Amino acid sequence: MQDQAISIERQHQHLVKVSRTFALTIPLLPEDIADQVSNAYLLCRIADTVEDDPKAEVESKAIWLKNFAEFCAEGFADEMQLLSLSTKAIDLVQEGAKEDELSLIKEMLPVVLRTRSFAPAVRRILSRGVSILSYGMAKSLSGYSIKTLNDVDEYCYSVAGVVGELLACLFARTDQRINREELLNLSVSFGEGLQLTNILKDRKKDYLRGVSYLPSDANSQEGFAHYIALTKGHLDNALDFILHLPSAQLGIRRFCLLNICMAEATLKLMHLNPDGRDKISRRYVKALFMICKLCAKNNVLTKMLYAFVGLGLRGKRSDPMALRRRVSKWDKATFDILIEE
Repeated sequence: MQDQAISIERQHQHLVKVSRTFALTIPLLPEDIADQVSNAYLLCRIADTVEDDPKAEVESKAIWLKNFAEFCAEGFADEMQLLSLSTKAIDLVQEGAKEDELSLIKEMLPVVLRTRSFAPAVRRILSRGVSILSYGMAKSLSGYSIKTLNDVDEYCYSVAGVVGELLACLFARTDQRINREELLNLSVSFGEGLQLTNILKDRKKDYLRGVSYLPSDANSQEGFAHYIALTKGHLDNALDFILHLPSAQLGIRRFCLLNICMAEATLKLMHLNPDGRDKISRRYVKALFMICKLCAKNNVLTKMLYAFVGLGLRGKRSDPMALRRRVSKWDKATFDILIEE
C-alpha cells in the first residue's frame, strides 16, 4: 500500500485549500520538515473537520475522535482500523463539511500512508501529537465549559499547545545545537499565543454559533484588553522560542517568525479597533513575508521586527515552564490520557 501514499504536491494542494496561512508559512521550512509538518497539519485538520461538522451527531463525532486518537497513538499501524475510520469519517461529514474539507477527508487513507513513510522517530512524534489533540477534541465535545483562565489554558493546549510540542520535537531533530527541552518549555505558550489570537479574532462568529472559548469576563472592554495582553505575553514567549534556534536554521526561524508576526499584527489591529476590522490585509501579509525572510537570519533583526510590528501593545507574560507543567500531556503514557475523564 506504500505506493498509494499522497504525493508532496497533492499534500500541498490540500494545504492551500484548507489553510491559507499555513500554505504560506510551511514552504519556508526545509523540504523534509515541510513535508512532515504539512502531513501533521492535514492529520489534525481531518480531526478538526470531524469535530466541527455541524450536522453529525455529537456522540458519533466524539466516538470517532477517540478511536482516531487510539489509532494514532498505536503508530498508525492498524490497517483495518484505518479503513474503518476513513469510511466512517466520510459518512459523518459528507452532508455538513465544506467541499475542500470533504475532499481531504476522502483522501485520509493516502495521507496516513504518507505518515507511515516517515522515519520511525518522526512517526512517533506525529503519533503522540495527533493522538493528544484528537482526544482533546473528543473531550471538548462532551460539554467542556470554559469559565476560568485555567480552562482557557487547558483548551488551548489540547488544540494548539500540543502542536507547539510536536513542532519543537521535529525541529530539535534537525540540529544537535538545538536544546529540545528549552524549546519544549516554550512550545506550549507559543501554541497558546497563536490559538488565543484566533479565538479573539473569531469571538463574534463563535458567539453567533452559540460557542465561546473565553470566560464571561472577557466580554467587557477591560476583560478583552486583559486577554489581548495575555496573548501578547504568549507571543513574547514565542519570540524566545525563535531566539533559541541557531541562525543556520533559517527556514525554521522564518516559519516561526512569520507566524508570530502575523498573529501580533492581528492582535494590534484588535487592540486599536476592538469593534472593527480584525483581519490584516493581503498587502500587509506580503510585506511581512518579505521582511521576515530578511530579518529571521539573526536575533537582533528578529527582535527589532517583532518590536516594530507590536509597537503600542503591552504584554502580560506568564511562566512558560509552569504553564507546560500544568497542562501538558506530552510525557504521559497514551493509555493514561485516553482513560482520563
